[in-house]
Amino acid sequence: MVTPAHAESFTPSAGLIASLATTAWLDTAPTGATLCCLLLVPQQPHTLYETPTVIEQHMRAVAKALRLGPATAPPPDIGPRLRLITPTEVTLRFDGSPYRKRIPTGRHWPLLLRQGTPAALILGLDPLSRSAAPAEIDSYLDCATPRGRLLFGHTRTE
Repeated sequence: MVTPAHAESFTPSAGLIASLATTAWLDTAPTGATLCCLLLVPQQPHTLYETPTVIEQHMRAVAKALRLGPATAPPPDIGPRLRLITPTEVTLRFDGSPYRKRIPTGRHWPLLLRQGTPAALILGLDPLSRSAAPAEIDSYLDCATPRGRLLFGHTRTE
């Protein structure tokens, strides 16, 4: 079992990175500019080992590998982490890991990233289904934000 003492040295594995559910969408920043948004969340537990505590520890390790910050502070600039790989996909780089997360984005995301549009990276600590509808995602974000269950950062293409 991963304990808090071990979570400090835990590096996200290929399996953990692959298991993350992702949702990409476009939004408007407070300044009125277009913003690419990316949500990363864990999946529901599949084994007895995957307790809510273990899942949260793994997600906090992922957040550390991405240098994300809490919602109580301005989102940190986490540096360039996105790489365009096809007209409809990007990959996300994690510190300390040779593995990247492949993310389907649709056509608008890569076009905007090529123009220098920043991306807001949001990591949820609680599970959400890969098949969640937009209303479920909005509800997840609305509920998780005041509870401090989201971590944030701003990134861009490499």
